[in-house]
Amino acid sequence: MAKFIKFRIDNAETLTGGNGQRDVLLDVSKIESIADGAAAGSVVITLSEYVGLSSALAAGAQAAGTVGGRILTLSTGLNTNSAPVSGAGNLPAIVAPTVPSVYQNMPSQSINKALTANPGGVSSQVQLALDGAGVRGTDSQMYFVQAVFSSSNTI
Repeated sequence: MAKFIKFRIDNAETLTGGNGQRDVLLDVSKIESIADGAAAGSVVITLSEYVGLSSALAAGAQAAGTVGGRILTLSTGLNTNSAPVSGAGNLPAIVAPTVPSVYQNMPSQSINKALTANPGGVSSQVQLALDGAGVRGTDSQMYFVQAVFSSSNTI
């Protein structure tokens, strides 16, 4: 198994904001779980790292929920010319994929395949499958169009 998994983010954002086309590397030993979002529009990866969260507590409240887990949310789309972060008016919106009709084509399964590829290698790249538009030959290639790291104390 490779030490890192690579996600290619394809969109038309500018790189100056850190949101444009780029690769996101993730240490595979930090992956705790992988789950598909609604309608194959995203993949949520829960990492095994914990972080301190700032607490907005009212006077006298318990200091609970000040530790959270790290989450990587990868949005999927069928076009690479979108502006998912800035929503720039001159660029098209993300074209949402149709939910794949075969479970092996779900984005989470593409990640699982990459995790078991390239034994002994440094990195493996995730290649998303086709969406489930229905008729064979009319399915479209899915892409990762946005990556967002966040923290949550609900993990």
